[in-house]
Amino acid sequence: MSGRLINTSGMDDNRAVAPVIGVVILFGFLILALSLYQVEVVPQQNAETEFQHSGEVRNDLVELRAGILQAGSIDQPQYQTVQLGTTYSTRVFAINPPPPTGTIRTVESPPITISNESGTPEGTITIPTRFVEYRPGYNELDRSPTWYDASVLYVDARDEGGGLAVIEDQTLVDDGEVQITALQNEFRRSGTERVTLELRPAENVTGNIPEDDLTVTIPTRLDADDWKTKTDLPTDSDVYDGVGDTGVDINNRNIYNLRLNTNANNLTVDTVGVQEAPEEPTQNENARIGGPIEQDDGPTSQNTPPTVDTFQTTDTSKTGGNPKYARFDVDWAVSDDSQVQSLELTMTRVSSGNEVDSATPSVSGTSANGVTTLRGPNQSPNPSGQQYDITITVTDDDGATSSQTQRVTV
Repeated sequence: MSGRLINTSGMDDNRAVAPVIGVVILFGFLILALSLYQVEVVPQQNAETEFQHSGEVRNDLVELRAGILQAGSIDQPQYQTVQLGTTYSTRVFAINPPPPTGTIRTVESPPITISNESGTPEGTITIPTRFVEYRPGYNELDRSPTWYDASVLYVDARDEGGGLAVIEDQTLVDDGEVQITALQNEFRRSGTERVTLELRPAENVTGNIPEDDLTVTIPTRLDADDWKTKTDLPTDSDVYDGVGDTGVDINNRNIYNLRLNTNANNLTVDTVGVQEAPEEPTQNENARIGGPIEQDDGPTSQNTPPTVDTFQTTDTSKTGGNPKYARFDVDWAVSDDSQVQSLELTMTRVSSGNEVDSATPSVSGTSANGVTTLRGPNQSPNPSGQQYDITITVTDDDGATSSQTQRVTV
């Protein structure tokens, strides 16, 4: 019997391969499961979060409309809050998009005019007024804005190929009487937090209304068909005098004049200011109804400044050796029908009021977005707990500007 040795090293090598293959297959299934979770489950859960917020902010806007009308009618300040955006659930093994921010702003419009058509300055008064727009920044749901316009609250999906959906109907005409509330003052806030709007009324201005039969002209984004089919305005009554085009566009949407017939006995006019007291009505020296929009400052323009859709710090850190410095990554996006001319980001230290960094990102066309890093100077001791104001300023090709500021802490 010969003593032959059997070589088993090849068999041992083959046996070692099987566990490796099993681990690779298991790892592949894990990656596949995480990918499906990221693609399918995360968007669904985020959509549920956005849907819940959309219901909450709709209720806030209904209360805001009621506060505007109530402040004017009872001559007492009202305080209404709006939850601008929301945040998604924290995830360990998946990635969320940036939190959906929201923007609420007042939008300048032609003034309300009240005229007895006598052709004299005393026969016509002009009252500045504004629309209110709330625009969500959802990542999953529709981003159609909600507008407060001539007492009507509605969702406007026309830019997305949809239509108008009225949430709260008009209160302009009731049983032959006309009630006007002019909303005034510039206001704009963006973010995810809850903001408070202080609604400050002026005294009833009925005493300034001209005598005799009157024509009241109210700016609106709704055309004649919208008023007839989507609101309960009595368009078949003598009060209704039609809807005409003003020749003014805001965000590529025509602005119309809703005309109502009334007299001083059946007309009440209130003015409500956002955050500050409203202006008093003025005599129209030219005795004209309507006219161009007047900017508060800067060049005259019928465009509103570009809209900032996203503005948030995506990373805040203190970096470096000793001393350390503050660093912020600012995620911004601008889109509007107005031409974006330039954009500037500035970083100001709150404790000193000094600007410590700025950046002018390049923009092109009617939309722009990006992430820009702002860095404060070296500090000793390190900047933990210090606050900074991050400001974004956008300018359109007519020279009109808009800006927003966020306060962040390292």
